[in-house]
Amino acid sequence: MRTVVHDGTVHREVSDGVAVLVLDRSPRNALTPGFADALVAALEACGRDPEVRAVVLTGAGGVFSVGADLSDGPDALGRLVDADGGDRPGYREPAGRVTAAMGRLDVPVVAALTGDAVGGGATVALGADLRLAATGTRVGFPFTRLGVSPEGASTHHLPRVVGPGRAADWLLSGRLVEAPEALAAGFLGAVHPPDDVLPAAREWAGEVARRTSPAAVAATRALLRAAPADPETAAAAESRTLVELVRGPDCAEGIAAFLERRAPRFAPRSVGGDP
Repeated sequence: MRTVVHDGTVHREVSDGVAVLVLDRSPRNALTPGFADALVAALEACGRDPEVRAVVLTGAGGVFSVGADLSDGPDALGRLVDADGGDRPGYREPAGRVTAAMGRLDVPVVAALTGDAVGGGATVALGADLRLAATGTRVGFPFTRLGVSPEGASTHHLPRVVGPGRAADWLLSGRLVEAPEALAAGFLGAVHPPDDVLPAAREWAGEVARRTSPAAVAATRALLRAAPADPETAAAAESRTLVELVRGPDCAEGIAAFLERRAPRFAPRSVGGDP
C-alpha cells in the first residue's frame, strides 16, 4: 500500500488497483480553496497513476463534507466564488473544481458517504459515478437558503440522477434529504451501517479493478457523462465507441477469457506523467 498526504488534508492510499482518498479537514471537512486544491491534486495524481483502476472518495470524522467553510461570516461565500479558477473560470468555486477534476478522470469514482454531504459536499458527491452512504446520512443542496444558486453543474447532473421533479424539489427547497429517501430516489446506490460503508465501496471499486477492461470502462464512463437527451445521438456516439473498442486488444482478451472460463488479463491503463 502506498500512502500520500496532500496539504495535510487529503490522504491518498493506493492498494490493489484502488485509490482511497480520505477528506480530513476540521471543521467537518468544510471546503476552502486550499482544501479543494489538495483534493484536485490527489484526483489528478490518481489519473496519472497506471496502477489506479478505481477511486473511492470518503470523509473522516463521521461526515463526508458540510460544504463551504462559512466560519468567517457572510463574506465567506463571496471569497470562495472569487477565488482563482485558473483556466477554468466556469468552475471557480471549490466544489465545482473538484467535480470537474473527477469528470476528467478515465476511472470511476465511488463516494462513500460516512455522514452528511451538504452544499458543496453534496455537489462533490454528485460528481461521483456511484454513491454509497452510512445509515443516518443526510444530503442536501441548501443554496437557495443561503441566497445563492447551485454550483458544479448540479442543475445538470441532479435531474439525470433523481429525475427533474425530485431535482426541482431538492434544489429549490434546499431541504435536507434523509438516506432512505435519497436511496429511493436513486441518488444513493445503497445504504450500509456506518462501519460497512467504506468496505462496501472498496469492494465495488476492487471488482472494477480486478475484472474490467480499463479502455472499456473509460469509454463507457465518457459515454455516460456525455449522454445527450436525444437517443439517436446517444446511439450514434455509442456505435462509434463500440466499433473502436471491438477492434482493440481488450475486446479480444475479454472474449477469450469468457470462452476459456478464466479471469481476463487486460493490459494496464495507459497514462502520461508520474503519479
